[in-house]
Amino acid sequence: MAENLAEMYTEDATQTNELKGFTKSFQKRGKSKRSEDKNVTELLSFAREKKLILGAKVTQKAFKNNQIQKVFVASNCDEMREKTLRHYAELAGVEVVKLDFDNQELGQKLSKPFLISTVGVRV
Repeated sequence: MAENLAEMYTEDATQTNELKGFTKSFQKRGKSKRSEDKNVTELLSFAREKKLILGAKVTQKAFKNNQIQKVFVASNCDEMREKTLRHYAELAGVEVVKLDFDNQELGQKLSKPFLISTVGVRV
Protein backbone atom coordinates (compact mmCIF):
# COMPACT_ATOMS: atom_id res chain seq x y z
CA MET A 1 0.00 0.00 0.00
CA ALA A 2 2.79 2.44 0.94
CA GLU A 3 4.65 1.63 -2.29
CA ASN A 4 1.58 2.51 -4.35
CA LEU A 5 1.25 5.86 -2.57
CA ALA A 6 4.93 6.60 -3.20
CA GLU A 7 4.54 5.79 -6.90
CA MET A 8 1.46 8.01 -7.14
CA TYR A 9 3.30 10.84 -5.40
CA THR A 10 6.32 10.67 -7.73
CA GLU A 11 4.09 10.56 -10.81
CA ASP A 12 2.20 13.65 -9.63
CA ALA A 13 5.45 15.47 -8.85
CA THR A 14 6.90 14.84 -12.30
CA GLN A 15 3.71 15.95 -14.04
CA THR A 16 3.60 19.25 -12.15
CA ASN A 17 7.32 19.82 -12.76
CA GLU A 18 6.76 19.36 -16.48
CA LEU A 19 3.91 21.85 -16.35
CA LYS A 20 6.14 24.39 -14.61
CA GLY A 21 8.78 24.03 -17.30
CA PHE A 22 11.39 22.01 -15.42
CA THR A 23 12.39 19.52 -18.08
CA LYS A 24 15.98 18.81 -17.07
CA SER A 25 16.69 16.01 -14.64
CA PHE A 26 18.45 16.82 -11.40
CA GLN A 27 21.71 14.98 -10.77
CA LYS A 28 24.15 14.90 -7.91
CA ARG A 29 27.16 17.17 -8.56
CA GLY A 30 30.61 15.69 -8.85
CA LYS A 31 33.93 17.29 -7.98
CA SER A 32 34.41 18.46 -11.56
CA LYS A 33 31.39 20.77 -11.29
CA ARG A 34 32.75 22.78 -8.33
CA SER A 35 33.76 25.74 -10.50
CA GLU A 36 30.25 25.91 -11.98
CA ASP A 37 28.78 25.81 -8.48
CA LYS A 38 31.16 28.59 -7.43
CA ASN A 39 30.03 30.78 -10.34
CA VAL A 40 26.37 30.13 -9.55
CA THR A 41 26.76 30.96 -5.85
CA GLU A 42 28.67 34.11 -6.77
CA LEU A 43 25.90 35.11 -9.20
CA LEU A 44 23.20 34.48 -6.62
CA SER A 45 25.04 36.50 -3.98
CA PHE A 46 25.27 39.45 -6.40
CA ALA A 47 21.55 39.00 -7.13
CA ARG A 48 20.75 39.25 -3.41
CA GLU A 49 22.76 42.48 -3.23
CA LYS A 50 20.85 43.79 -6.30
CA LYS A 51 24.06 44.49 -8.21
CA LEU A 52 23.15 42.65 -11.42
CA ILE A 53 22.62 44.23 -14.82
CA LEU A 54 20.71 41.91 -17.16
CA GLY A 55 21.21 42.03 -20.91
CA ALA A 56 24.03 42.76 -23.33
CA LYS A 57 22.96 46.24 -24.43
CA VAL A 58 22.59 47.57 -20.90
CA THR A 59 25.89 45.93 -19.92
CA GLN A 60 27.65 47.67 -22.85
CA LYS A 61 26.24 51.03 -21.76
CA ALA A 62 27.45 50.38 -18.21
CA PHE A 63 30.92 49.53 -19.60
CA LYS A 64 31.04 52.94 -21.24
CA ASN A 65 30.23 54.58 -17.89
CA ASN A 66 32.79 52.44 -15.98
CA GLN A 67 30.14 50.80 -13.80
CA ILE A 68 31.00 47.12 -14.38
CA GLN A 69 33.08 44.93 -12.09
CA LYS A 70 32.53 41.48 -13.68
CA VAL A 71 30.59 39.94 -16.59
CA PHE A 72 28.97 36.50 -16.86
CA VAL A 73 28.15 35.15 -20.34
CA ALA A 74 25.92 32.14 -21.11
CA SER A 75 27.35 29.28 -23.14
CA ASN A 76 25.11 29.93 -26.15
CA CYS A 77 25.57 33.71 -26.32
CA ASP A 78 25.88 35.23 -29.79
CA GLU A 79 29.52 35.31 -30.99
CA MET A 80 29.48 38.94 -32.13
CA ARG A 81 27.95 40.09 -28.87
CA GLU A 82 30.48 38.09 -26.87
CA LYS A 83 33.40 39.54 -28.88
CA THR A 84 32.12 43.06 -28.29
CA LEU A 85 31.75 42.43 -24.56
CA ARG A 86 35.24 40.91 -24.35
CA HIS A 87 36.64 43.96 -26.16
CA TYR A 88 34.99 46.36 -23.71
CA ALA A 89 36.15 44.18 -20.82
CA GLU A 90 39.73 44.27 -22.06
CA LEU A 91 39.66 48.05 -22.24
CA ALA A 92 38.14 48.35 -18.76
CA GLY A 93 40.22 45.55 -17.19
CA VAL A 94 37.16 43.51 -16.21
CA GLU A 95 36.93 39.72 -15.92
CA VAL A 96 34.58 37.87 -18.29
CA VAL A 97 33.33 34.47 -17.10
CA LYS A 98 31.85 32.05 -19.65
CA LEU A 99 29.29 29.89 -17.85
CA ASP A 100 28.72 26.18 -18.52
CA PHE A 101 24.97 26.51 -18.99
CA ASP A 102 22.78 28.16 -21.62
CA ASN A 103 20.66 31.31 -21.44
CA GLN A 104 17.51 29.40 -20.48
CA GLU A 105 19.16 27.89 -17.40
CA LEU A 106 20.70 31.24 -16.50
CA GLY A 107 17.24 32.81 -16.51
CA GLN A 108 15.92 29.99 -14.31
CA LYS A 109 18.81 30.28 -11.84
CA LEU A 110 18.16 34.01 -11.47
CA SER A 111 14.38 33.39 -11.10
CA LYS A 112 13.45 35.32 -14.23
CA PRO A 113 10.73 34.24 -16.69
CA PHE A 114 12.90 35.09 -19.71
CA LEU A 115 16.21 34.07 -21.30
CA ILE A 116 19.37 35.87 -20.15
CA SER A 117 22.55 35.66 -22.18
CA THR A 118 24.66 38.31 -20.41
CA VAL A 119 24.83 39.45 -16.80
CA GLY A 120 26.96 42.36 -15.63
CA VAL A 121 27.86 43.10 -12.02
CA ARG A 122 27.77 46.72 -10.88
CA VAL A 123 30.61 48.24 -8.90
